[in-house]
Amino acid sequence: MQMMSNPNLMRMVSESMKTMRLAAEQLKHTRPEEMVEICEKMTNALPEEIAAMRTHADAQISYE
Repeated sequence: MQMMSNPNLMRMVSESMKTMRLAAEQLKHTRPEEMVEICEKMTNALPEEIAAMRTHADAQISYE
């Protein structure tokens, strides 16, 4: 009930759901080899590199 009365929280939840849908749609078009490469990059990345990857992905999703 608290979530329904908090418009900021509702906006965050709906934005998160939209982002998850976009990510799922993107994964449908990603080859398994690309998935392995992405996982390896993320496993070996520094926190700053992960932040940069996320910024790049967010920009790409926003562009599409």
